[in-house]
Amino acid sequence: MRKSARILSIYVLIYTVQAEKFCNIHSDYITGQCYKKEILASIPHSPNQLAVDRTSNVLYFSFDSGMGEYVPGKLKIGNNTLFVLKGIRDAFAIASDFATGDLYFGGSHGIYKYNPGLRSLKRLAVQNLDIWWLVIRRKIYFIKFPSLSAFKYENRSIRYVEQLRNHTVHQFVFDNEDNIYFINNTGLFGINSGSMEAHLLKDHPKFIGMARDNYGYVYLCSEDGIFVIRKMHKIKRVIGIQGVLGLTFDRNNNIIYSDSSEIVRLVAKEKIKIAYNYDEI
Repeated sequence: MRKSARILSIYVLIYTVQAEKFCNIHSDYITGQCYKKEILASIPHSPNQLAVDRTSNVLYFSFDSGMGEYVPGKLKIGNNTLFVLKGIRDAFAIASDFATGDLYFGGSHGIYKYNPGLRSLKRLAVQNLDIWWLVIRRKIYFIKFPSLSAFKYENRSIRYVEQLRNHTVHQFVFDNEDNIYFINNTGLFGINSGSMEAHLLKDHPKFIGMARDNYGYVYLCSEDGIFVIRKMHKIKRVIGIQGVLGLTFDRNNNIIYSDSSEIVRLVAKEKIKIAYNYDEI
């Protein structure tokens, strides 16, 4: 055996030991990224819509109280102390404005805007709307329930999102190039920026939730994993995890997801990346 081959074998062995010691979950990517699983909260009727204030690294979500309403809560990541926000009634949808740090909650009583720094809360002038989904990108976008139609709110007026006007939409997001991705019972669709035509990208598996990471990439979750869209028509499974309902990202771009009973953070382990760099040499 050549000296270089022996060195390679040693590094592969080091990777295996590190993976067993530090890793709970491995990526499906060929790079084999390793993640440590951290349980942030255990909550019956766990939420499937999550958002993070990336300035304070506080996680916001809403969960079924068991009393017929969704209760908004917040959790300081690292402290993991759970608080319930008062003054917001039956808020199912949630979104963060990355530019301002404001949080938005939507539900059967319209849309609430919350400023964490000022601890100020106000209800927007959106009347007689039941909000299913929220997106903040220079404007307030939302999906109305039960029609599952997409609208935008600006200057106290409500208009259709024209690209989505003829579609039933369960969730949608913009990537960093303003392409629109949305999901419904048929599958995952993409609309190029400046276009009105929706393309079916994938009809299996059934996607349940979606989110944009800190770099503008779109991630999706299904009952058997978490996926990423790198380019239009390029969808890859990142991690094979069962029962994922919703996801978001903390300020360090770590994945946070929920299942039926827990909210979990996946922290990427740098030591495993080093081991793979050696392996590639």
